[in-house]
This record gives sequence, C-alpha cells and structure tokens, in this order.
Amino acid sequence: MDFQLVRRSLMNKLFIVKDLNQISVLKKLGINNFVYPLFSYCVGTEGEFKLKDIKEDNAYLFVNRILDEESANSLNNILHNLSSNIKGIIFDDVGIIEMLKDVNIEKIIMPTHFACNEKSVNIYLNYVDSIILPFDITESEIDKIISNANKKVSLFVFGLIGSAYSKRKLLTNYSLHENVKKENPMVIQNNNHKFIIFENKYGSYFYHLPYFNGLNLLNKDIKYALYHPILLEDEDLKELVSGTITKPFDDGFLNKKTIYKVKGGIK
Repeated sequence: MDFQLVRRSLMNKLFIVKDLNQISVLKKLGINNFVYPLFSYCVGTEGEFKLKDIKEDNAYLFVNRILDEESANSLNNILHNLSSNIKGIIFDDVGIIEMLKDVNIEKIIMPTHFACNEKSVNIYLNYVDSIILPFDITESEIDKIISNANKKVSLFVFGLIGSAYSKRKLLTNYSLHENVKKENPMVIQNNNHKFIIFENKYGSYFYHLPYFNGLNLLNKDIKYALYHPILLEDEDLKELVSGTITKPFDDGFLNKKTIYKVKGGIK
C-alpha cells in the first residue's frame, strides 16, 4: 500500500460538519479538515457555528446564503477579525472576493451552476486559490478543465446537490396555508423527482434526492475533495470514509450531459 498516497488523500478531504460530536467521529476515521457553516450566513445546513465555537486548527468557514447590505457589512467585519485557526473559507457570493482582498486565508469559491468550462474557471482562479467545480458537468468535461486550469481545482464528491434556494419561508407558509404540522426538513416529490427542503430564518433550500456519489473522482489531480454528509449517522460516515457507502445514490450528471435540443424552434 502506498501510505504517502493514503495520507495525501486524507489531507485533501474537506467535510462539512453539523455538530462537534460528528467532528470527533471523523477524527477517529483519520479526517482532520473540517468545514463549519458560519452562524447566520448559511441555508440548507444541519448545523451552524459561531467563531468562538470553532476550536480546531486549519478550520474552514462555509458561507452560502444571499447577502443583503447589512449582512455583507457584518460578514466583512467578521472576515477582518478572524482567529489564527481559520485556514480558509468556501463561499458562492462573488462579492465576498472583494471582502477577502486583504484577508490572508485560503479562498475557495463554489459557484453553483456556473463556471462550466475552463475559460470561466480560469477567470475565477485569478481571484481565488481554488474553485469547486459545479455539479452540472460530465466527468470528461471535468477532466478537460483540470488539464487546462491555471491552478488546481476542487471537486464536490459526496452529498446532496442543491437544486433551488428561495428567501421565502416555504415550509412555514405551506404549513399555515394547509393547516398542517410543519416538517423541517420535508421531503416532496414532483413526478419522478424527489427533493428534501430545509428552512431557516434566511429562507428555504432544496436538495435533490438521492445522494450524489462522485467518490470515483478522488483519484484525479485536484486540490480538495468536498463532502457534505448531510443527515448521515455515525455508521454512515464510517462507510463513507472507507468508500463503501450503502445509502441510495446516483452519479448526477457525470455521465449525462445537461444539453438538450428544444423541440420546434424557428423554422
């Protein structure tokens, strides 16, 4: 066994966590890089963390909600007063790039559904240290981007894929309108498509079911592999780290192009 390869593969795995107990479980499995959803700056996460609660070294912050002027100003203040244990941040709002100009941490952008080719990826890489490629591209497209990127890119390799985000409290509105008990999260189905919706004070976030499994991408030359093991229990985590996850999953668009010919059209 190539222990150097094993050690390197563990070092480049980033796990989004939901609570401190999950951190202790993952550390026993050899995982030491944790991503903390930042309190009041996230939607669609099981847990959130205030900076004072983040004790581990080499910690990464996660920010994914739509920012208004007030929240952008408060986040800017937070980012300019980070403790030394914060190694980096994963974010999707391009405005955060400007906030981070003079902040000495690792900057990783996650532009969901954007940056689907090497040209747009390289534009982003002019401003950040790495980019987590979107979920909408095939494995061959990923390979092309990796070969032509100016810096090492990162990949989302396991978790639920976000499908939609609304600032409305859709689960609350539904329960009031239908006079039923509120479920949060809540599973819904539209034809053959199933989703799970999470809601907090900042809105509602839709994930597509089942889990996305891209663990076969781990052998690629990337900077980081991001995991979002949302709703997984301790035994599931053990399976996930070992690569033997048994939860229902699919491979998303890795082997299916998201390009379709529109019927009809101009004649």
